[in-house]
Amino acid sequence: MPYTNCINLNYAINELDLFDNIEFKYLKTLLNPSVDYDDYDFEVDIQDNPDNEKPRFETYCITVVKFDLKNPNYDAEDPWSRENKYIRFTKRYEYNGSSIMGLNFGNLWTDEESEYDSDEE
Repeated sequence: MPYTNCINLNYAINELDLFDNIEFKYLKTLLNPSVDYDDYDFEVDIQDNPDNEKPRFETYCITVVKFDLKNPNYDAEDPWSRENKYIRFTKRYEYNGSSIMGLNFGNLWTDEESEYDSDEE
């Protein structure tokens, strides 16, 4: 099943622990008091086991989430800067399919057929 490509900040922090082990300097533009975590959505790329890696146990699933954050070292004024404006982060999850994390990813599934059906009507 395909996943949504947009999640809100609150879900990323509380349900997916997406920003664990990322330095604050990359998160400080996101995590400021003026941002409403429920309304702020950002783009992610979610894939089930993109490298066909074998999980540790048969009942386990592997899901990879990729997302971009602003690079604090990027300087638009410096023409010689080799820094990219955004940095891509990848978080790999290995979890039991019937666990809470499995349910969290299940909540992010989209139904492609219903999207196409509404376009035809």
